[in-house]
Amino acid sequence: MLELLRAAGRAWLFAALALVMGAAQAHAQPSGGAASEVADATGSLNDSGSEAAPPSPSDEVDEPAPVTEEAKQRAKIHFTRGLKLLREEAWSPALAEFLRSRELYPTRVATMNAGIALRKLQRYDEALDMFETLLRDFEVPDEDRAAAQIQIAELRNRVGTIDVVGAEPGATIVVSSVDRGEYPPVKPIRVPAGNHVVRVVKDGFEPFETKVDVAGGEVASVRVEMAKLTDSGDLRVVERSGKKLDVVVDGVIMGQTPWQGRVGVGDHVVLLRGPGKLGAQPARAVVASGEVTTLTLVAEELASQLRVDPTPPGATVFIDGVDVGNGVWLGRLKQGRHKVLVKAEGFLDGEREVSLAPGERETLAVELERDEDAPMWRKPPKWTLDGTAGFVVLPTFGGDVSSTCSGDCSAAPGMGGVALVHGAYELGNGLGFGLELGYFFASQNVNGREATLTPNGLADPNRGTADDALRLQGFLAGATVGYHLGEDYPVTFRLGAGVLVGQARDERNGTFTSRAGDSYTTFPVATFSQATYFYADPSIRAGFELADDWELTGVVQAFLMVAIAQPAFDDTIEVGAGSDGIGTYAAETMAGSFFLAIAPGANVRYRF
Repeated sequence: MLELLRAAGRAWLFAALALVMGAAQAHAQPSGGAASEVADATGSLNDSGSEAAPPSPSDEVDEPAPVTEEAKQRAKIHFTRGLKLLREEAWSPALAEFLRSRELYPTRVATMNAGIALRKLQRYDEALDMFETLLRDFEVPDEDRAAAQIQIAELRNRVGTIDVVGAEPGATIVVSSVDRGEYPPVKPIRVPAGNHVVRVVKDGFEPFETKVDVAGGEVASVRVEMAKLTDSGDLRVVERSGKKLDVVVDGVIMGQTPWQGRVGVGDHVVLLRGPGKLGAQPARAVVASGEVTTLTLVAEELASQLRVDPTPPGATVFIDGVDVGNGVWLGRLKQGRHKVLVKAEGFLDGEREVSLAPGERETLAVELERDEDAPMWRKPPKWTLDGTAGFVVLPTFGGDVSSTCSGDCSAAPGMGGVALVHGAYELGNGLGFGLELGYFFASQNVNGREATLTPNGLADPNRGTADDALRLQGFLAGATVGYHLGEDYPVTFRLGAGVLVGQARDERNGTFTSRAGDSYTTFPVATFSQATYFYADPSIRAGFELADDWELTGVVQAFLMVAIAQPAFDDTIEVGAGSDGIGTYAAETMAGSFFLAIAPGANVRYRF
């Protein structure tokens, strides 16, 4: 980085010297430094399209053409303006000045600074071309050459290549509104990484258009299939005053005015392009089958340029009401106010108004907002299947057994487990309806509660304390309604209702006092009783997507149990009652008419 900063300092120093000594020395002894040092400060940049860099004279001839002193002085003026604008970080107008300076008299420092501005404007493919031109066409000191090479390496990671195959020979290739020549291309079609609209056009064939995502440093292949025109009409384009200008139809130069040719039926975008800034703004032509459509345009000075970068990248761009195509649009317009409209399926229209000054090149980024009510965003309904496993915690079963636990009695919270399998039909909006099947069990120990044992034949019971080991288990079956939202980090709210059918078990022993005052202990006995409960189980689930169609979530689920048939201790079971003979326990309920359980756990979900 220190090396880059030192090189940047030399670039500005040379610029100052160039102003004193004159631009005449610039080509033979161009200024030190590299545009890459300043461009490196750009940081992480993005781009959605760019036009090809204007070729330097060295791209076309082996030796530079003779340059007049007047051209050198004019190049110096534009270069000086560019430096001032560059210091003000006015990248777009600075670029225009440096490019004009290069057209008049190409120098190393103008080339470097053009590369700076191009990178700042995120036109990475053009910046790469400019830095490669710098190293190819000029003598560069070793230290500065190394700095420029670093920039080239970084830019190549932000630039990809489009490989067009299968097109008709001679067809014109247009990428993101920029004419890239005829098929087959004579050099690789380099573009900034991102989404691009590729259009291939040839007279007598249906235009081919597609979108392609290009990764940095990679080659994206586009296979073209061009069908011959089966339904066409004639389009005739004239300039009102008879001037000779290029006729551009749908981004492709078709000839010069007056021009007539066969094109496909439907809408076409036509503009005129002449020398300098002479031309005609885009106009709409509607061609009918078998008919001649005449479009008369007026050539005028188009002093400004506009670039529209839409998001999503393939959105349709309208300039002053004329559909100029999909994706990035770049073209000349009259100075003054213009209306830009961007449309894309599934998005709200984006409308902007831009005011262009003479000689200005404006870049307008239009990002559309999603239309959440659009059909394309509505998710299709789906079937889902999920499984839940959790452990159960309940404060108490309730009923007679738990209600008599007081004083020295102890009752730890009940513990258990639950497992559920759930299938549902989920609508696109996330609302789902399903069925669940599962198994529930929980147990609780109640020790030292007050209890009675009634000896047979006696009216008064023996009093004492009892220990109860309670357990409730059964199968669950119910219906559910739920709401699911989120993709990467899904959340589900669900409410189920159904029936638990099972049994309750109470294993009991106790210590009692007989009528004679002696203490005795009963042997453990167990009773089983049918238990039927209506349940409601609200739950919330949150987690993450494991893989495509698979989710793993944590669950917190509650079970609200309402008894349909309360389980009770069997009062016909006889146990020893010490000196009082044999007795029976009372028919106490083992679980209440209502109890609550909480079940935290985990859930795995699959969507079909």
